[in-house]
Amino acid sequence: MSFKIERNDITKVSADAIVNTANPMPTVGAGTDTAIYKAAGYEELIEERRKIGVIPRGESRVTPSFKLEKNGVKFIIHTIGVFWQGGSKGETDILRSCYKTSLKTAVDLGCKSIAIPFLATGSYCFPKELALQIAVEEISKFLLENEIDVKLIVYDRKSFKISEKLFSDVEDYLQKNLTDEDESDFLSDALKSCKIDSSEDFEEERERIGRKKQAQRIKKRESSPIIGAALTSAEIPVIHNLESACEATIAPVDVDAFIQKGQTKNFQDTLQSLIAERNLPNADIWKKADMDRKFFSKIISTKDYVPKKKPVMALGLALELPLEDFERFLAAAGYAFMPSDRFDLIIKYCVMNKIYNIVKVDMILDDHGQECFGKY
Repeated sequence: MSFKIERNDITKVSADAIVNTANPMPTVGAGTDTAIYKAAGYEELIEERRKIGVIPRGESRVTPSFKLEKNGVKFIIHTIGVFWQGGSKGETDILRSCYKTSLKTAVDLGCKSIAIPFLATGSYCFPKELALQIAVEEISKFLLENEIDVKLIVYDRKSFKISEKLFSDVEDYLQKNLTDEDESDFLSDALKSCKIDSSEDFEEERERIGRKKQAQRIKKRESSPIIGAALTSAEIPVIHNLESACEATIAPVDVDAFIQKGQTKNFQDTLQSLIAERNLPNADIWKKADMDRKFFSKIISTKDYVPKKKPVMALGLALELPLEDFERFLAAAGYAFMPSDRFDLIIKYCVMNKIYNIVKVDMILDDHGQECFGKY
């Protein structure tokens, strides 16, 4: 089970079923309809379409794929969209029904995969941002109850760009929060050396790491050549005192005690506790994380196994964790949001703004030139 947005030509996609944006009458419309008839074989397909007759808006019917079988396509599902008339004529309900009936038809036919074009945004003039929201919501909802791979096919990048406001908001956040890479490396190495057992431990460890980093900055500054007038010893007593305090705070015995305490709870325990707290079935989590069931089973049942950072983040999104809980969840696996990493900061922005749908997150990542979650 997966859901991906793919830039492609619907007539070149490989899937058990493809969806056609059909005309209600047994005639050929413009755009995708024409392209599919041409690729499948006009005479054969129109003959089958005439047997079906009129299709009501929002409903779907099926025909063989004819020449498209060469792509691995078994069925063409014809669905009837709606013209946008300002939103007061039930247009959104009809569009939602197009997705629901197309997906249900594919599952009823025993299909393991389906490719759906971006419905109603061409000659039907549906607002693209609203149409995309409906597509993502309906497909995501359907996949919580059904097993099928779904590709939403868009012809070009402009078809599924996020809103300009969201793009600008994310970009502003990145500009304000990106930091030097050396600080991220330091934080990552520090967190990987320990396990986090509680919220208090997490906050304590984060503060301790911050104090240690501050002490290192001060030490580096003191050892660097100073251009200009020399400083007198009377001008810097506070710096020496701060460094001494920080060194005392990070004594090895304290670190050892912290690590020993953290070993009582591994990543599996943390994940299972979060799922139990939310009273969620495991299937909801791996489906929302767009994760293979076998891989999820390996993560949750293999003692002391820790997956890579991306799947951990995907699970955090699936759990819809608030920011502090998300950070603790990452720390339980030995990870943290790296302030020099654009991918990490985009995920952090999404968590802060309660954008948990992984397809929407992928769209934001893609729009900012980052690799999407993909297969784990």
